[in-house]
Amino acid sequence: MARARMRVCSVAGCARIQREPQCAEHRREHEHRRGSSTARGYGQTHRNRREAWRPAVEAGTVQCWRCNRPILPEQQWDLGHDDHDRTRYRGPEHIACNRATASRRPTPTPGG
Repeated sequence: MARARMRVCSVAGCARIQREPQCAEHRREHEHRRGSSTARGYGQTHRNRREAWRPAVEAGTVQCWRCNRPILPEQQWDLGHDDHDRTRYRGPEHIACNRATASRRPTPTPGG
């Protein structure tokens, strides 16, 4: 079995050595800033909607709403939000399709 490589914490100026990209202290700080899953919009309503989609996705009968290709039963998937209104759900999507959208979102302009 391969051993995990030891490395320096990825936070600038921190010299702690561990197996993870960040040391425990900086990982806790990151999670605190990020907020809980509920605070980020993934509360009970989101979990219930995702569970409602699960049987169809696991049966392989669902297409990704973003790329229109099938989501195979063994593939991981996200329940995608509308890009302009995060209170609206669009449907299941491939993880890569969903998470690539963050880099395509326009950068907000200051003051508007």
